[in-house]
Amino acid sequence: MRPQVLYLSMIPGNPSHTRKLAGIRRYCAARGWEAEPVAPEDATPEKLPEILRRHRPVGCVVDGVGRSAPLPPRLFRGIPVSYIGYLPGETGQKPNFRFDADAIAKAALRELSAGRPSCYAVVGFKNPLDWSRRRIRAFRAAVAAASAKCHVFPSKPASAGEAWGGFVARLALWLAALPEHCAVFAVSDQVAVRVAEAAHLARRHIPRSLTLLSVDNFTELCEGASPPISSIQLDFEREGFIAANAIGDRLSRVGTKNAILGPLLTVRRKSTSGHGRHESWILQAVETIRHEACDGLTARELISRFPTSKTNFNRRFREAIGHSVLDEILHVRLEKACTLLSRTDTAIGAIPGLCGFGCDRTLDALFRSRFKISMRDWRKRNSRRF
Repeated sequence: MRPQVLYLSMIPGNPSHTRKLAGIRRYCAARGWEAEPVAPEDATPEKLPEILRRHRPVGCVVDGVGRSAPLPPRLFRGIPVSYIGYLPGETGQKPNFRFDADAIAKAALRELSAGRPSCYAVVGFKNPLDWSRRRIRAFRAAVAAASAKCHVFPSKPASAGEAWGGFVARLALWLAALPEHCAVFAVSDQVAVRVAEAAHLARRHIPRSLTLLSVDNFTELCEGASPPISSIQLDFEREGFIAANAIGDRLSRVGTKNAILGPLLTVRRKSTSGHGRHESWILQAVETIRHEACDGLTARELISRFPTSKTNFNRRFREAIGHSVLDEILHVRLEKACTLLSRTDTAIGAIPGLCGFGCDRTLDALFRSRFKISMRDWRKRNSRRF
């Protein structure tokens, strides 16, 4: 039997946990190990001794998302353990890896502010979980630093045990009272889908009346919503990989420090094409870019399709979207490059042409400037085939 690393999570089937497990498995495959998920009902202090006795793992990765209290290192009886998603101090000196709430909040504010909203609002998870509270606090701080107003959807105490139906009903009443053209930040895609449902009940049109942005970028949730929801993409697979790597470092007696991961990029969809972007020709231009940027569409070619001067087009586009036409084209091309890189059946040499770049060096330089690593190294971290 090959050495095992156990992954202890509390939300089976959650896309983020699935991707973290994929990252753990990628590291384990390189070491000749196996990665084994532990069922939530078994990932408890009471059952952990029996789980460790049965599997005899070389290490354990503990996921804090959905967990009310940490599993302290003493429970693992000297077995190397690394943690995901906890606050500093909750796991003692053991390595802990989590996403940077401040960086997520700044990325959200940057995206939402481009639509020139009248104010901002933030909606947390239906239960007041730590990760949700951190994102709410960070977004409120970012909005305050920009001297703007932020409305906060009131959460119920954890003891209330609110169901999603009650959450949506309360949310609809709250959304109905928000000012026109308010920009709403949902702390996760799961929450954003409920915001979209509640907005429909409240007769608040997204994106004309409210704009909506979320976090995680789970494609099935975002694309399946009405309208499709813009979302900040997080690198869950890498989080799992470096958590498993920390176990390998521990076994090799190599020191490992805590790490805070920033967001990858914002995937733009219809939910953020509202106020400030309401002129029909601007929305048409954005849709054209999304559909044709990777076919080689240039800024000059796009502008030529509209009955206005280049100067006026660029000025109005920048005012509405927050950046230039070229920036939007490159953003869409980089999105597709990341998608193709995550699929190992697409050769790296073919990706520039598939993304609308006439020269390989152009994409390589742009990619290194944006992500600080090469496309080959990005693929190693984010490949979805194991």
